[in-house]
Amino acid sequence: MSQTYDPILAVVQPRRLRVGAPLRGPSIGSALVLERLTGVPVVVWPTERVPDARTGHYRRIHHVDVANRGLELTVRAPSSDPAFPFSVTLRFSCRITDPVSIVKDNIRDVTAALAPSLSAIVRETASRFDVLHPSDAEAEIARRLTMAHPTSTVELTGFSASVEMVDTEEIVTDRRRNRVGEQSRTAMRPVANGGREEMLAHIMGMTGGNPMPLLAHEDERNDAETQAKLAALSILMGQGNDMEEFNTSEISKQALDEFYRGKDLFPVRPRGVRERIGRSRAALKGGPIVEGGHPDGKAKDSDGKADPPPKSNGSGPSCEKDKDSGNSKPRHSDDDR
Repeated sequence: MSQTYDPILAVVQPRRLRVGAPLRGPSIGSALVLERLTGVPVVVWPTERVPDARTGHYRRIHHVDVANRGLELTVRAPSSDPAFPFSVTLRFSCRITDPVSIVKDNIRDVTAALAPSLSAIVRETASRFDVLHPSDAEAEIARRLTMAHPTSTVELTGFSASVEMVDTEEIVTDRRRNRVGEQSRTAMRPVANGGREEMLAHIMGMTGGNPMPLLAHEDERNDAETQAKLAALSILMGQGNDMEEFNTSEISKQALDEFYRGKDLFPVRPRGVRERIGRSRAALKGGPIVEGGHPDGKAKDSDGKADPPPKSNGSGPSCEKDKDSGNSKPRHSDDDR
């Protein structure tokens, strides 16, 4: 679809004698091209007076539109992949600056006259962009057209480009599916890189707050692992005749450590008893244990003499010799008598 206009508004043949009706100048936004019998045409712009308005011999008078007009042009251009073309719609403003050229070339459709040069720029620019990046193609096409060399016939300004993909339903569908999959993977990546808490939160979010699916899975996994360990242990312990006692004890120890980590299965006797037994054994090997450091139980002073027996303080019985027999007998207090 294109939007265009015919720049030549009217063509008239004036009368030779115009004494009572002289030629008038053009209105704003238009110009007159006066075609003479010989020589170059004369251009009359708005606010200018027509030369020889009453007596001038003009063969034809062309009324040309020189106002600023908005145009639209649609171009089918290839992308970087020729199998998927672009549909480019250009919108711009056009103003005729050389009415004589318009009349000489008899241009009656401005957009059609500009289409070849504009389409060449659009096609060359669009072919450098992928079909999935139309916005980049739009910006570059508008920039290229704005920087294009102007012509002396028309002035083109205000370029804008709208690029659409053609016959790309399959590409768009696949692109959407891939985008949705990438968003899903991005959302799941913290769960995959996290620990048990992230996985539990994910499952609870999917099941309305129920954590049992994860707990049941963990129980099944632990049961399967335990059964595998028991089966391996049974196979190893079944080779009792072919294994040394040291290897068997090591396997048993590792199995207990695996199934009962950090737990004391057998009570340990206090170390105080062991220490006392060890001291007793050491004393027996070194000789009898006596009090005071002397075999007869009496302590000696520094000269080697035995200390005399302790005297009684009257509170307990003391020994005295019997005069008749010479034997000692206990002495009793007056209260005992």
